[in-house]
Amino acid sequence: MKKLPYFIILLPLVTQAETFQVPQPIFFEKNIVPKTEDPQIKTPEKSTTLSAPVTFNQDDSAQTKLEKLINYSVVKQQWGILKQTLPLYQSQPQHDVTLYRYALGAMLRAERNHKQAIRLYQQIVDEKPELAYPRFDLGVMLFENKQYRQAKAELERAKPALSPAMQQFTQHYLEAMKERQGWKADVEWQYTQTDNVNNASSQQDILLGKLRFKKDKDSLPQKAHGFRYGLGLSREINVSGNHFMTVNSRFGGVHYWDNQDYSEKSLYAALGYHYRSALQSLGLTPFFEQNWLGAPRYSQNYGITADLRRELTALWTFSATLSHTQKRYADANVARRHNGYINGATLSLSYQAKPNWLLFGGVEGSLDRSKDKAESSLRRGVNLGTVWQIKDFATRLSIRYVKRDFRAKNFYFPTKKRQDKEYDFNASLWHNKLQWKGFIPKLNYRYRKIDSNIPEFYSRKSGEWFLSVERSF
Repeated sequence: MKKLPYFIILLPLVTQAETFQVPQPIFFEKNIVPKTEDPQIKTPEKSTTLSAPVTFNQDDSAQTKLEKLINYSVVKQQWGILKQTLPLYQSQPQHDVTLYRYALGAMLRAERNHKQAIRLYQQIVDEKPELAYPRFDLGVMLFENKQYRQAKAELERAKPALSPAMQQFTQHYLEAMKERQGWKADVEWQYTQTDNVNNASSQQDILLGKLRFKKDKDSLPQKAHGFRYGLGLSREINVSGNHFMTVNSRFGGVHYWDNQDYSEKSLYAALGYHYRSALQSLGLTPFFEQNWLGAPRYSQNYGITADLRRELTALWTFSATLSHTQKRYADANVARRHNGYINGATLSLSYQAKPNWLLFGGVEGSLDRSKDKAESSLRRGVNLGTVWQIKDFATRLSIRYVKRDFRAKNFYFPTKKRQDKEYDFNASLWHNKLQWKGFIPKLNYRYRKIDSNIPEFYSRKSGEWFLSVERSF
């Protein structure tokens, strides 16, 4: 009968210098525990003999010394030592394949190569189904790789053979998977006031050729007071492997009690597919949106969005979206000019400078094609932002610049093609402990300015302070 590998021999503590027990999970001292109701959950201590420095006996063979060094490197997460040791160990004629796979899989997981690590651990439990702790580690790697169905099966199979403390820890993973695939709701409410609810230019005089016109009161910027609101509902379900079905819906808008003609409502619904793993997400989502302006229906939008998110390193993340939107307006006169489509794209990069400091930025572009070429345009823009937390205070800042070029000469100014430059600035400030039952108030400021080469109609600016309250369930 082949000798069992050193890392699974169960011997009394007096033999600690030569052997160590089945490892308790090898991955969790520096890993984030899944979110649970108990924020104090910590990984149980490893009952392993190699928590102390590795020691060798004079009669140890070269293979035995390598096995001890491998065991030590795995427990202490000394991946540089392990990377040099494993090829030497594999060259030994009597090396233990299970130990080799176990250590190599641990190192690959640390290097964020979950696919290969999972394959190695699957081979271990297929050949030795009685090994509960490697099966637990396999379940956790499947969890990290978003393969929730397989993770649930492996963790539930390993759980009865684990220690009571580890059974409780396993249960938290099972609950985390259930929570991540359940329905999620978010609520938003904010008081708002604006001095330009109709997005009008403040320039009173219009010069068309040799004729001078003066705008009436309704054509100038108007004030409004009201509140914005939103209710969202979403869910994603792991169908198999890394494949997910996603459902998203949202109803929201803004209500102005002193200028209700500009009140807006919007209903959004989407059903899509996502491929998710430890390092990336790729999705394809058809959507439909109905909009109201004042009381009547204003427009319908429908289309499809493709999105990609990839963790390049532990600190850098890349994301991109492509979208196609068909736009349809209810009013026949508006539809005659503005019906068409929009193709859009964004590229973004974020950098976790510190645990409490995130930087992000990106580029964007869109091609708006309307029936009226004078209303069709090409937009190109850049944006930068940061999220920063100091103790319990947190702030989010972002700036954005967009240049918009229209395809044809303007109806009112036939010698000009309209060109706009758009500037946006947004700021939010909140305190994590100033909340009530999860409802977090935030102080916000939003500023927008548009400089147009046809300022009589299209140049405008607005700035507003507002208080919002948000809650995720």
